Amino acid sequence: MLPHESAEKFAKWLKAWGVEPVLLGPLFLLLLFIIFIWYDSDSIGALFTATLALSPLWVPLFLLRYFWITWMNYIRYQFWLTLDYVLLEVVLPPEVEKSPLAMEVALTTLWNSAGETTFIDRLWKGKCRAVWSLEIASNEGRVSYYIRMRRDWRNIMEARMYGQFPEARITEVEDYTEKVPFKLGEYELFGLEYIKVEAGAVPIKTYYDYELNKDPDVPETTVDPITHILELLSSIGKDEYIWLQYIVRTRKKDEWYGFYKKKDQFKEGGKEEIEKIMRGAGERAKRLAGDDPQAQAQAASRGSSILTETERRRVEAIEKSMGKLIFEVGIRSLYFAKKERFKPIYVTPLVRMFDTYRTADLNQMNHTRGLTIFDYPWQDYHGIRKARIQKELFSHYHDRAYFYAPHDQTPIFLNLEELASLWHFPSSTVNPPGLERVAAKRAEAPTGLPTGL
Repeated sequence: MLPHESAEKFAKWLKAWGVEPVLLGPLFLLLLFIIFIWYDSDSIGALFTATLALSPLWVPLFLLRYFWITWMNYIRYQFWLTLDYVLLEVVLPPEVEKSPLAMEVALTTLWNSAGETTFIDRLWKGKCRAVWSLEIASNEGRVSYYIRMRRDWRNIMEARMYGQFPEARITEVEDYTEKVPFKLGEYELFGLEYIKVEAGAVPIKTYYDYELNKDPDVPETTVDPITHILELLSSIGKDEYIWLQYIVRTRKKDEWYGFYKKKDQFKEGGKEEIEKIMRGAGERAKRLAGDDPQAQAQAASRGSSILTETERRRVEAIEKSMGKLIFEVGIRSLYFAKKERFKPIYVTPLVRMFDTYRTADLNQMNHTRGLTIFDYPWQDYHGIRKARIQKELFSHYHDRAYFYAPHDQTPIFLNLEELASLWHFPSSTVNPPGLERVAAKRAEAPTGLPTGL
């Protein structure tokens, strides 16, 4: 067997040539099986005999496991069919003078696990946490904010939004994804999904790091990381579309088909990262202390005081993140257009969509699943893979599919501050040409004005 480092280098070499190592696994196992039969067919026969003899033990467990998975998928799908969803368009106020902290307060509505509080609700009725979709969509250069939710939550969500942005306009609209007659023969599409590079408890750069939580005396000096996304969405033209969605649900614990596990990978990942930083700082202090055991012990006992400024900032950011409301989030973006209007130059901005939220000492987001560029002919025979991925991306976006069967995927973890940094209203000083705002500011009628005859 190859050592770990050699295997990793070999995998990278295969990927450089457009060959997925995972695809070679079955071929390697088949080859190994043939070799074993060729040299020692009796051992293979003994293996099959032992497997068959032990089948009364492992077959029931195997069937029970897949029966439970099928059952949970079935009852959850049945529950999903009973739900009524609504899409709200949020037109920005003419003047936004509040920081993204106001959006953070409004988005606390999303953190709710009602409906699956008992094991009967989860395991028999198929109830599950509400799934929300926060979206920013550009349709031919017109940029709009949307929220998709269960209809039961509409009044509460509107009350929270109007409480922070009374001049906004929130209306129920038809699903904009159904108004575009997307067909592979007529349209070209590129899309991506995104993940955090490091442990989920390590936060990305947020509006606090840009000091948007303050009210600067000179608004022109304010730098909002969402600006470059809105400018990108505003730059497209006729028959072009860029859609961005954040599919969100409340984070509770690690779960396996209705059963909550004892461990919590979010908190454990954060604690492990802090311990790693502290351990590295302690080892560094010991090296600086030399060979004197007493000096080494004193250096190791100094705790956080031996951390560098970068390490201290990272530890504080992780601890702060772990103390906030946590969401499980799936992030997806699409760019598509009529074939004659599709501009490949927009592929790179989608890949680098969240660069303004990355920093060297914190986390960053990178693209993962989605449509990659096929460089070699053996990667995609006659465009079969490309067509399948394009259909899936559009279908998943339209259905807001990320959690639960049949499109269950592994989400990333974002705290409330991170989510508000990614989806908030920019200040009035930021005015991309395609961003729609309420035309005029509303005001109360003057006192004493006659109201009737």
